[in-house]
Amino acid sequence: MWSKIYLVILAIAIVVMAFFTFYSWSWLQSIGLPASAVAGYEYHAGLAWPALWILTIALLVMGNAILWASGRAWAMWVTFIYFSAFAVIRYFWLDQSFFQFKKTNGLFDGSFSIAPLMAVILVVLMAAIVFFDQFIVLRLRAKTYPVAAAQDDAPAESQEEEKAPDPQ
Repeated sequence: MWSKIYLVILAIAIVVMAFFTFYSWSWLQSIGLPASAVAGYEYHAGLAWPALWILTIALLVMGNAILWASGRAWAMWVTFIYFSAFAVIRYFWLDQSFFQFKKTNGLFDGSFSIAPLMAVILVVLMAAIVFFDQFIVLRLRAKTYPVAAAQDDAPAESQEEEKAPDPQ
C-alpha cells in the first residue's frame, strides 16, 4: 500500500515540476518585452524551487515509510533521482537559457553562470542526505525489530553438527 501511495505522489510531483519547468521556459520564448519575460520567468521559477523541495521532502518521508515497512530502499533512491533530474534540468538547462536570454537582450553583462556548480553541489548533498537517512532508518529498524529467528537457527545448526557422528 505504501508503494502505491508513493507512486501516486511521485506522479503528481513529476507533473507539477514538469509544468513549472515548461512554463518558466515558455517565458523565455516570449516575443514581448524582455523585461516582462524576465519577470515572468523569475516568478514561475521562484515557485518551482520551493515546490521541488516540498515535494522531495514528501517523497523522502514516504520513502522512509516504505523502507521501515519493507526493508527496501528503492523509494528513497527514486526520490534522489527525481530531485537530481529536476535540479539538473533547472541549473544546467533552464538557468543557462535564462542567462543567455538576459545576455542576448542586454539585461545582464556577466560572463559566466555558477548555476551548474550549484547543481552539482545540490545533487551531492542530496545523495548524502538519502544515504545517511537510509542508514539511520535501517539501524533503527534493526533495533526495533531484532532478528530473533537467525539467532535461534545458529545454535540449532551447531547442535546438529555436534550430534553427527565423526566419520573417522
